Amino acid sequence: MKALIIGGTSGLGRVLAAEFIAAGWETSVTGVRDEALQYFSAAFPAARAVKLDVSAPDARAAAEALIAGLGGADAVAVCAGLYADDPDADWAAEEKVIAVNAAGCAAALNAAYSYFRKNGGGRLACVSSIGGIRGNARCPAYNASKAFLFNYLEGLRQNAALAGADISVTNIIPAYIGEGSGAGRKMFTAIMKKRRSAYIPGYWRLLAAVYRNLPDFLHEKLARWHYLLLKPFMRRAPRWKAKP
Repeated sequence: MKALIIGGTSGLGRVLAAEFIAAGWETSVTGVRDEALQYFSAAFPAARAVKLDVSAPDARAAAEALIAGLGGADAVAVCAGLYADDPDADWAAEEKVIAVNAAGCAAALNAAYSYFRKNGGGRLACVSSIGGIRGNARCPAYNASKAFLFNYLEGLRQNAALAGADISVTNIIPAYIGEGSGAGRKMFTAIMKKRRSAYIPGYWRLLAAVYRNLPDFLHEKLARWHYLLLKPFMRRAPRWKAKP
């Protein structure tokens, strides 16, 4: 069995790749930074590490060529992502986040999905974020790009159902977790069980439902202090400090 992890040299992609390797899958990963690629290869000599920038204009074609060059894949997980705290909504930062998280991830997902449609099926997954539930004043592009992934994955899943294709599409939704939180095993299990979505930790499914349905006026009032309310449920602090 062959697995491809797009964005698998660091973060959650790396711990997911480690689970595939431990389970005996022939595993390949992609990354952007040469240092990360070298470090991954040294840590996992049995795996293959390839450079791929999902934000590049030819990302879709590059992902398609990569899958073909590997002789196909039985599972593809897109874990690439970029986070930027941008309270002033600077366009340069916003544009890069959108290029990676929305357009770039969609390009990789589309290439993998098309391959599965032509070759009898497979397991497709993507790491989105709890941020995709609603907008956020500190990182508007990040949350919006993750919301895009929620809808894109849902559309691919529905497309597969209409076509009668044996393709599972799993939306992995982490919420304030680190690499050492057991996330790799939970992500791997969700993909193997062909779950539609997997909140990590699981209790965020309930919190997300509440948050999603907050009236707009309450959501806007929470902008300054909602992280304080959520702190008891976080395993890793937010990556910014609120201004006094």
